[in-house]
Amino acid sequence: MKIYICTDLEGATGVFKFSQTRQHGPEFIQAMKFLMGDIAAVAEGLKEEGVKDIYVLDGHNGGNNFIPECMVPGVRYITGYPRQGKIMYGLDESFDGIILLGYHAMNGTSDAVLHHTQSSVIEAKYFYDGVERGEIYQCAVIAGHFNVPVILVTGDDAACREAKATLGENLPVVAVKKGISREAAILISPDETREMLKEGAREAIKMLPQLKPYKVKLPLKLVVRHLGPQGATPDNPYFVEKEFEVKSALDIITGSK
Repeated sequence: MKIYICTDLEGATGVFKFSQTRQHGPEFIQAMKFLMGDIAAVAEGLKEEGVKDIYVLDGHNGGNNFIPECMVPGVRYITGYPRQGKIMYGLDESFDGIILLGYHAMNGTSDAVLHHTQSSVIEAKYFYDGVERGEIYQCAVIAGHFNVPVILVTGDDAACREAKATLGENLPVVAVKKGISREAAILISPDETREMLKEGAREAIKMLPQLKPYKVKLPLKLVVRHLGPQGATPDNPYFVEKEFEVKSALDIITGSK
């Protein structure tokens, strides 16, 4: 069996401040270590269920979020940038499932930790045929293009709620923290979350036969709205709105050229 893990950082164990995710200083190094621990726990659970091939993509802010000395044997880590075009480098029809690890809820989710969609700096919001969607939806659509089902989502409880609402109530999820506000959370110790993540990965493999690829009907009308720096409103000079057509699932974020 072959499993692809796509990671983000905001939904990792112990991460609750944007300063932990901005790639500078000791807080960022600590957050990377938390992420590596989450990856290791999920990989352990997958291995216990007989998964032989595990690939992990560094999906946060252009890559460079992995620590080589924290990597575990038998897992292949994809990091660095650029990566020859595809958003999920290496993902194809040969994979049996994809795990979205360390994910966050869409922009504007009031009880979600570090909520945003693609950019928290320009406060981006994405609407598909009039429905606002987040990164969990976007990644599921790309995976569905390759007929690969999402089999597990990990992050805060709001991200897990969004994942189930988007992909189905039978989707395995692991909430490693509970949001209070955008930069406040009820945290769980890494020792506890690693056990939770390992068991979540094991459940995902057991549930895999019941989980189907996420498919959307194309083309889609995509409206991208930029509200400007954090806290901005549509009546300020930072407000931008652009409309695109999405003809291919692989262009779900940018619109088709």
